[in-house]
Amino acid sequence: MKYRPHTTLVVLCVLVVTGLLYSQRMYSQERQVMSQEEIREIADKIELDDDIVYYIRLYNGDILTGPIREISVDSGGTSIRVAAPIGRAKVYLTEVAWIGTYESMYRHSHRLYIMPTAEPIGSNHFVGLWELLFLYGGVGIGDVVSITAGRSFVPQIGSENQASIVNLKATVAQQDNGLVEGGKQFYAVGATAGWLGDVNFMGHVYGVATFTGKRTRVSTMMFAKIAGEDLYVLNGATLFNPFTFPYATGTIGVALGLDTRFSSHHDMRFIAELWNADITRPSNTILMLGARLANTSLSMDFGMMVTPGPGVLPVVNVAWTP
Repeated sequence: MKYRPHTTLVVLCVLVVTGLLYSQRMYSQERQVMSQEEIREIADKIELDDDIVYYIRLYNGDILTGPIREISVDSGGTSIRVAAPIGRAKVYLTEVAWIGTYESMYRHSHRLYIMPTAEPIGSNHFVGLWELLFLYGGVGIGDVVSITAGRSFVPQIGSENQASIVNLKATVAQQDNGLVEGGKQFYAVGATAGWLGDVNFMGHVYGVATFTGKRTRVSTMMFAKIAGEDLYVLNGATLFNPFTFPYATGTIGVALGLDTRFSSHHDMRFIAELWNADITRPSNTILMLGARLANTSLSMDFGMMVTPGPGVLPVVNVAWTP
């Protein structure tokens, strides 16, 4: 029987999604009945410093931001006093679904629409759906290794013609950038293995740098195709007629990404990507831009893709980070 490389990837995607759903269910149950040890761990990480702004999401959906002025224990349990804009708010830690510094609350900084930034996934893991047709997920190992994998599920197209990708990224350096107060710079290298159908394999290597400011992240990338055919045939089954396109091994491309938060909305951002797969052909450039709504768990991207021709396509992406 012919071995199909996507079969293993499909099984892995299903296992990853099932595991994430199960872990989130167990996590939610544990957080609703927190042990004293878990409460002490949270309290120990809190710094009583007016210069540190915390982002606190409660189980009822309310959001509080501000420095934490006090940690106390009474008959109701361990509580904190938050210097929120509405005044000092007393919150019991058993009511808290997520707490962290304002800088760490944005857990989606490791990716834009499809472009990986140099920032690591870290201790997080996520599952997403791109264009409602491409299921993908990712996990971080420490602050260095980030692994993502995905598989398309386009109706009326057989499994032998679906698209798949595996991406391995290593964040090799991070430090203050010296340009903006509190800003950082990240550098990463990575490799991807992709299939446009069972027989259309292509491999890439890339390097990416990300510079962060108070509200904005800018990423630059250079990538090269190092494996695969020089001419590909894309089969769309009953959706479209087969067509060929050239993509020679050794081709070098570049990409630029932007992620900036609106000053008046802590949960809304503008994101954009500019891709050129072959620097010798500037006309082969794609632009994606739109808005991202994000909290500590869920991000929803809406925008458009402008392709050579020109053509305009909608872009939709949803990702969930438990």
